Amino acid sequence: MSRQTKELVRRFYEAYGAGDADALDAIVTPDFVSHQNSDPNPVVGLDAIRRHHVTNSTMFTIEDIIAERDKVVVRYVMEGKVARPLLNNPSTVGKPFKIRGCAIFRVAGGKLAERWINVDLLSELRQSGAVPSS
Repeated sequence: MSRQTKELVRRFYEAYGAGDADALDAIVTPDFVSHQNSDPNPVVGLDAIRRHHVTNSTMFTIEDIIAERDKVVVRYVMEGKVARPLLNNPSTVGKPFKIRGCAIFRVAGGKLAERWINVDLLSELRQSGAVPSS
């Protein structure tokens, strides 16, 4: 089972990074819930994930992936360009970033059902010029 759940997570990051929202149908449940450290309100449902998270091409490099029972933990590096204004600053759009993140996924019925992510948003804000580097 752990090999299969690890593969689900790999496929998730491939689809997510490529902006391929349609590929998520086979990977996540329709009521998928995504919790992020920077937002107290989870994103709920496949359609919401499509609208809010699959917006541009981003490259994910998985550094570690560990699976046990119904959980998969992944540590990754995410590289891309800022897709939306950060801190309401339009000059941040298009700026390159490279940040680290960690996610825990819960698997149910052979699909990803829930995700908790922590990303280094301060690094993204600094790299984009939204906040000073020092």
